[in-house]
Amino acid sequence: MIRNTSITIDEAAQLAKCSYHTIHRAIKRGDLAAYKPGKTVLILEADLNTWFESKRIRAVKAGRPRRTIEIRER
Repeated sequence: MIRNTSITIDEAAQLAKCSYHTIHRAIKRGDLAAYKPGKTVLILEADLNTWFESKRIRAVKAGRPRRTIEIRER
């Protein structure tokens, strides 16, 4: 039935190297899909990977600042 491996919030936090609360907040915000077939909340590993990839930091080009500030004398 379920081909993808399901893991608990604690296991997801260990895999992502973050806290239980970080995973729980992501679930509450709707950023991370979770399932509750009984008493335990389960996360599919594919959903965890997708969420983790969405947190990637993109490199920013160094160079000119985006805005310039004009200083006017009174």
